Amino acid sequence: MPSLEGPYYQMMIRAIELELRQQGKHMILANAEDATSDEDRLGHIDYLINRDCDGILMSCSQLGDFKLATLTDRYPNLVCINREVEALPGRAFSIDHDLGGRLAARHLHALGHRNVAVITGRLSAQDAKQRHKGFLDEMSRLGNPVAAERVIEGAFSYAGGEQAAETLIGSGIEFTAVFCGNDKVAMVVSARLQASGISVPGQVSVLGYDDVDFAAYTAPALSTIHAPIVEMTQSACRQLLNLTYGLDMPFRERFEPTLCARKSTAPPASAL
Repeated sequence: MPSLEGPYYQMMIRAIELELRQQGKHMILANAEDATSDEDRLGHIDYLINRDCDGILMSCSQLGDFKLATLTDRYPNLVCINREVEALPGRAFSIDHDLGGRLAARHLHALGHRNVAVITGRLSAQDAKQRHKGFLDEMSRLGNPVAAERVIEGAFSYAGGEQAAETLIGSGIEFTAVFCGNDKVAMVVSARLQASGISVPGQVSVLGYDDVDFAAYTAPALSTIHAPIVEMTQSACRQLLNLTYGLDMPFRERFEPTLCARKSTAPPASAL
């Protein structure tokens, strides 16, 4: 795992553990949060290989496709979560994040928002880049392109959300809605806006991404794009068990997100 911070990876780890337990298997976890290079990331894989793990389930958005393909040549019982890799059919499990970004754009546009700000994750990560591109492309298609000054590249972390929120609030840019690259950032942004005297959603709507388990319990309850994290992870785990132990459990490689509209998004005040 690239991190253990926040509910996204906790949901993923819980799904893996439950799926393995049903087959009488156990998990060894390598946290690559300290990795700053491909060499570091591959070092965590080597750690698992050297522990004689039967198979490896990897969530990594930083390693290039070629290195992943080379790695599976060396260690065939490996599958990737939340990653599209054309060279690894049956071993790469992903969510259509381009569609997720487009769903976010359609939701805010349908509510009447025309001045929309965006806080992304690190755009070097495949999933963050896909949802961001989908959002921008769909907003342009709808006749409401997002100006570059309304886009802040952040990080999928609480600290990243804090920094991005402060940058946005202090920028002087007018906006009636914010699309955040994940729910952690959206939660922080919503809290910071309200602490600054800006009502959510009365003055600014906040839309997240992922639909992690706390999203329904924020104040206001967070509107978000539901990414089927658990289902994708379970499917990847079943295929790894198939590859490793010769099982024949059903699996899917591709999953579609859906809109989950709650209370943090509403029409802009100017449209009321």
